[in-house]
Amino acid sequence: MTGRIDRAGALWCAAFAALGLPLCLLLALLVPLGEVADESAHLLRAVALLDGQVVGHRETVTYSDGVSRPAAGVTVDPAWEVLSRSRPLTPDTVPEPAPMPAPGAPAFLPLYTIGTYFPAFYVPAALGIGAGQALGLTPARTALLGRLATLAAYGALGLAALALARRGRALLFGVLVVPMSLSLAASFNQDGLIIAACALAAALLTGEETADTASWRRRLAALLIALVVLVKPPYAPIAAMLLVPLPPRIWASPVVWRRVGLAVLAVLPGVVWILFTTAHVATPVPRLAYEAGPLWAGPRPAPFLGTDPLAQARILLDRPDLIVTLPAQCLFAAKRALTLATGAIGIFGWLDRRLPAVVYAAWGTGLVGLAVLCGRSGRLRGRDLALLGGAALLTAWLVVLSQYLSWTSVGEPRIEGPQGRYLLPLIPMLVLAVAPRPAGASGLRWALVLGTAVAALDLVVVPLAAARMF
Repeated sequence: MTGRIDRAGALWCAAFAALGLPLCLLLALLVPLGEVADESAHLLRAVALLDGQVVGHRETVTYSDGVSRPAAGVTVDPAWEVLSRSRPLTPDTVPEPAPMPAPGAPAFLPLYTIGTYFPAFYVPAALGIGAGQALGLTPARTALLGRLATLAAYGALGLAALALARRGRALLFGVLVVPMSLSLAASFNQDGLIIAACALAAALLTGEETADTASWRRRLAALLIALVVLVKPPYAPIAAMLLVPLPPRIWASPVVWRRVGLAVLAVLPGVVWILFTTAHVATPVPRLAYEAGPLWAGPRPAPFLGTDPLAQARILLDRPDLIVTLPAQCLFAAKRALTLATGAIGIFGWLDRRLPAVVYAAWGTGLVGLAVLCGRSGRLRGRDLALLGGAALLTAWLVVLSQYLSWTSVGEPRIEGPQGRYLLPLIPMLVLAVAPRPAGASGLRWALVLGTAVAALDLVVVPLAAARMF
């Protein structure tokens, strides 16, 4: 299988370049710095990486409530934090370092969980910032150059995915141009590049049906998956895409066992990384003093000053049923599932700026339509679909459970923090459950019409909405 682009690939690449990337560029210019989820902290990681800080470190910080706590963070000029601070600090609701370090000299800035991430997807932004500094640009223009560098990396990964895919391009296109993905790609938030990396990994694996593990496509897909798992270890089950297509006699096939070995190699670095950061970098997220929630079975009073993964783990060990029921309530309860779906399509700002209703309606029907047309243009393989669907559910379960351990206040009866964008990297691998069928060409033409129509609507509506938001 070669990497040459066929006619369908050229059309999908043209649609992405003409409709998706221009909207991404407009969002990079229109959305104020810091008005994308967690962007300020991700910007500080990129700046720190340029200074040689591969990962955060721990220091003790005194907060606005007078309590000193250990915090994971980086040492950079606080001017970058001030530049990306789009809203006033609220020390009466969330503890802040007191006093905040003054700009002009490097100082320690807490980042908590973001301080523990593997830095691979910060490299483009760091290079953009470095170029801006070398050119003598102002900090604001330098930050914009960092955004544009991330955008360029996203565009390159997205175009490569659409060019190299041999099936499932419609669904890959939808994931790449949905407003949430483009908003992330137009910022310092690394989630946009994670989505694009997952799309490219899946695309690479569509080009191979019978070749063994040594294929360059499978090796490169494994590398991309390894990077994603290094950055966010709960995504480890997506390595299941390296196992398909499953042969008829699964356990007797040497090909399957070679692929299992490759999947283990893809996941292992992420396991090592999370063990290292848990032991040497990670710290609780500070909160104003609070009493443990109703799930806490320990002695009362039970005051806490932040998150406490060990306390949360004890709750789960005392009541193992919560390991299933809490994530299930988060993922499948009607109201929360709708919130996750809306967030996957796009909620801007600090997850408080919604797009016009027409965008959600168009994408709700559009993504379903693209998935259906993808399926009709090929032949569903039941065993592959079961494996990949199970891996997607397991990943979603691990992601929300990690939010319970690392972000939810102790003893709360519901998981806090899961967002719709966390589910977007799970969609690309589902295209691997569809085997190609030559008779599906007409379905692919309709998929191109549907995908470009929704993307064209976004190109008009979303910039106008963003301009009004900010």
